[in-house]
Amino acid sequence: MRGYFTDDQLLMLPLADHPGLRLHGEALSAHRGPLVVALTDEATRTEEIVIDLTDVRFLANSVLETLVLLAIRLSPPQHLLVRGGAGLKLRERIAARGWDRVGTLQLADG
Repeated sequence: MRGYFTDDQLLMLPLADHPGLRLHGEALSAHRGPLVVALTDEATRTEEIVIDLTDVRFLANSVLETLVLLAIRLSPPQHLLVRGGAGLKLRERIAARGWDRVGTLQLADG
């Protein structure tokens, strides 16, 4: 990611130590575009793309779906590693939709 994105709800920054993004605030449906652009850019350069959601207070279902769709488009060994706090209930939300079977999507506790 070449820079950052910010508005009243979300701050999106590149990770300092790994290819990927760190989000702060609330990730709403309106943020899908900047997120796709940033993650697509990262996918052209690395096998592991990290998205750190540990500082996200709210994650819209449409944003979660966008992350899954991006992961599905990756070709192994590429994968998307999503870090999130317990409050986002990522494991439960992903399993409820059957997305836990997506091989290019990995979850890690924040």
